[in-house]
Amino acid sequence: MAKQANTPEAKETVFTRVKDFYQEVMAEMSKVTWPSQDELKSSTQVVLLMLAVIATLIYFYDVLFQVVVLNLFKLV
Repeated sequence: MAKQANTPEAKETVFTRVKDFYQEVMAEMSKVTWPSQDELKSSTQVVLLMLAVIATLIYFYDVLFQVVVLNLFKLV
């Protein structure tokens, strides 16, 4: 059901909503557990390693498919 125009919620101003939003964001951010510098370094190393592995794998698949497709066209 739609809200009535004369309810207290409908009379909230933009500034009140922005203030409430900011307070809620700050409350949620205080609950966040941030990683230590050592955890951040090790996580970054894992991400970079996986990126290199996947990039290498995609490269080899690309070369393989290129050879297969070129050989298929030579047959025709």
